[in-house]
Formats: sequence, C-alpha cells, structure tokens
Amino acid sequence: MVLDQHSCAGRLTGKPLRTRESALGTVGLWQTEHIVLIEFWERLRGYHKWTPTKATVQSSTLSGVELAKQSVAWQSVCKIVWQDEDRVPHRAEFEVFEDSPLYQLIDGDTVDIRFNPTKPEQFYLPGLIQSRLAKAWKLTIFAVLFALVLIGIVVAWFGPNILTALSH
Repeated sequence: MVLDQHSCAGRLTGKPLRTRESALGTVGLWQTEHIVLIEFWERLRGYHKWTPTKATVQSSTLSGVELAKQSVAWQSVCKIVWQDEDRVPHRAEFEVFEDSPLYQLIDGDTVDIRFNPTKPEQFYLPGLIQSRLAKAWKLTIFAVLFALVLIGIVVAWFGPNILTALSH
C-alpha cells in the first residue's frame, strides 16, 4: 500500500496512488475511447466556446457517500478558484467519485477548466461529468442489490407463513 501525506485518497482507502502526471496529465477517461462522445457533448452544450483558463485547487477533503446510513464509497470535495478576463476571482466546489482521476487532486494543484464568458461563475471541468455518471451508476447498482437482498430476506422470513396460510 502506498500512502501519501498530502492526498486524502491513499490515506484512507489503501489504494495504490496514481502518479500526479496520470491524475492531472493528458491521460484520462475523457481522452480514451470515449473522446468522440465527450467532444460531442462539449459541442452540444457549447463548452467549446467558453474561455479556457487554469483553476487552482484551494482545498480537497475526503467524505463518505452514504446510502441508507451506510457508507458505500468515498468522494473528494474540491474547492477551486480561477480568474475571469477582468481578473475577478471566482470560486466553485465540486465532488468527484473515488474512481475519477480528479479524486487525486490536492491543495495547490491546477486544472484546466472553461468558464462561461457571460457568466464567469459557471465552469466546465472535463472529467467531472464522467465522475458524476460513475457515481450514479455505482449507487444505483448498490441500491438495486440492497433492495434485492431485502426482498430475499422478507420472502425467506414471511414466505413459509404466507404459503401455510394460503394452503389452508
């Protein structure tokens, strides 16, 4: 197990840490086999017209994702800051799921974002949508499995009584 004093990801999950280059560099889900879909999405939403800039991570904290009062996964809550064309600072907060390369971001890191020139507080961070989709998918699977187990327990517990009552 590799531990990093600056990254909340490796410290609590025990996962081997990726290098900063793989977490922040040009290797990412949005740049592999899904590039066409992501570029289509960016063009459809008009993000390609937004102003590119660098945002700095002000803080990155780890939190648990809970479902039915049970922690089922980890996510990083990051706060970033950037400046618009008039050098006015803007801040935003986003959450990334543990499977995202953005999960490895630490205080002081920079990320490439695009902001809306007419509303500079709106930003687009490549990889964030993939993290949100992965989180929704994983939580949906967990909820469905939890419901199936619960149904199984109910049927096992009450099934014989119901069958006995119906047979009389």
